[in-house]
Amino acid sequence: MLVFLFTTEDYDQEAVLEEVLSRTGASRLVGACGAGVVTPEGICRRGIAVLAVRAEGVSAATALVSLGGGDAEEAGKRLAERLLSKVPAREGAVFIFPDGFAGGITEVLSGLYDVLGPEFRYAGGGTGDNLRFMKTYQLTEEGVASSSVAAALVAGCSFGVGVGHGWRSAGPPLVITRARGRVVYELDGQPALEVYLRRLGEVTPENFAKVGARHPLGVVDVSGRYVLRDPLKGLPGGAVEFVTEVPPSAVAYLMTTTRDELLQASRDTVAAALRSVRVPRFALVFDCVSRSLLLGNGGEEAAAFREAFGSLPFAGFLTFGEAACYDDAPLFHNKTLVVAVGGK
Repeated sequence: MLVFLFTTEDYDQEAVLEEVLSRTGASRLVGACGAGVVTPEGICRRGIAVLAVRAEGVSAATALVSLGGGDAEEAGKRLAERLLSKVPAREGAVFIFPDGFAGGITEVLSGLYDVLGPEFRYAGGGTGDNLRFMKTYQLTEEGVASSSVAAALVAGCSFGVGVGHGWRSAGPPLVITRARGRVVYELDGQPALEVYLRRLGEVTPENFAKVGARHPLGVVDVSGRYVLRDPLKGLPGGAVEFVTEVPPSAVAYLMTTTRDELLQASRDTVAAALRSVRVPRFALVFDCVSRSLLLGNGGEEAAAFREAFGSLPFAGFLTFGEAACYDDAPLFHNKTLVVAVGGK
């Protein structure tokens, strides 16, 4: 049996893990702490969600690797190698839960993919807290960690993965002319904050965090789709810090959306995942916390999930960044919904 465990920071994580292992008798467990949990009963800002998977022919492995102070890509490779040492599968799905506040998550995914390759599906989300940005927790049956990445490899089960966000471009394209890590210094050769202020007349340095949350940067990938980057704050000198690393020399757009577009994206993402599995048995939902904040208490999105899934059991959490593929290689997204459906 493999158990997925999703929690919020309100609990003693070690005590929760011990109780879930005791009650389920699970030999494998992977879990994450987030800003809320997603269940058929609703999206709860305080709670615990458990989903157990057991079926004939299904095998699973879990692993936990520290992200502290080392090479992030090498950490991703070590994670993949540990998973394969327990279940030497050639195809399946990998669920990954990194510290959402850590740097180098894109490199972790790259290292993971270098070892596992395109025969695996990838899904997951960054772990965090209730928006205090202080500490994260990653869980496996071996214990609770922080500043780490937890993952599970599942073989012998078909998976469909849907990825969507509901954002669209607003205005002409921009070139990220100078960026390093999470900080964008220049857009079109001008201070990034000035470009934001000019493009969005309602924004000022004082309200940038609030208004910027409604206008992420959409970086165009090779297929013309947008990988979103969420602006966090303006910096002295005119730079903008983002939640996740931003690639330099890429083409990007300021993005916008409406409530209806976000909700339609939720329905479409679930439908895309369901279409990929002949006989769906369960689903996992990794929903960016910023989407939930924009939608208020999340009641409408929770209703959209219930309607789309019907009687299918599902669980998930509110994430700090989302891991999934548009094509083969996994990417780290912001403001995005990732849904994985398992079955036959």
